[in-house]
Amino acid sequence: MKGLIIKDFLYLKNTWKNLIVIFIGSLLISIALGNYLLVICALPLILLTSTINTFQTDEFFNTDSYTLSFPLSRKQIITARFLYTFIMIIVAFFVGLVIYYLIHFIIRPNHNGLNTDMLKYLIMMEGTSLLVDSIFYPIIYKVGCEKSRLVLLSIVMLLLGLGSILSVYINVFNKDFIDFVAIVNFIQKNGVMVLGILVTVATIISYILSNIFYNKRDF
Repeated sequence: MKGLIIKDFLYLKNTWKNLIVIFIGSLLISIALGNYLLVICALPLILLTSTINTFQTDEFFNTDSYTLSFPLSRKQIITARFLYTFIMIIVAFFVGLVIYYLIHFIIRPNHNGLNTDMLKYLIMMEGTSLLVDSIFYPIIYKVGCEKSRLVLLSIVMLLLGLGSILSVYINVFNKDFIDFVAIVNFIQKNGVMVLGILVTVATIISYILSNIFYNKRDF
């Protein structure tokens, strides 16, 4: 199982030049704007996208065909992918933290340009990324990486359609019906905690569904 995690990390070797360019570009934009949130979050979020890219690479090289011939169960293969995802979450936050303190000690921007709230936003963005992965993974294990895009697009369009119907005919988004100010204030105060609970529940469900779908899939 360790080998599967190392395999996923090796995919990053071919992208390090692109990561440097992304870092330099986001840093220049942040300097121009006088706000360093972009450079703190850009590289970590790009690193987190590698969790989805591993599925695409495996599908391109038909990796599952010979991985399943190893003395590993399908559950172990899925567990390795989820462990890789959690490790990347930690690595991405560490990278963001290092960038934060380098900017703090080298560039020394004012409080508006750099503050600890940006690390909170980074955590929330990583949590959101893990939530997206939790939705993606079972669908990919069910229908494959290519078809999963169409499935997710269908889900998004369905949700947008339902939202449009509710807003036009039921007026559910009226300010008198829903207190958006209270919702925004609640998110600002308890956003990290609520997101943490939501991500934990979503990840557990995602892991269970991934095992069910992958065990039934033929290659």
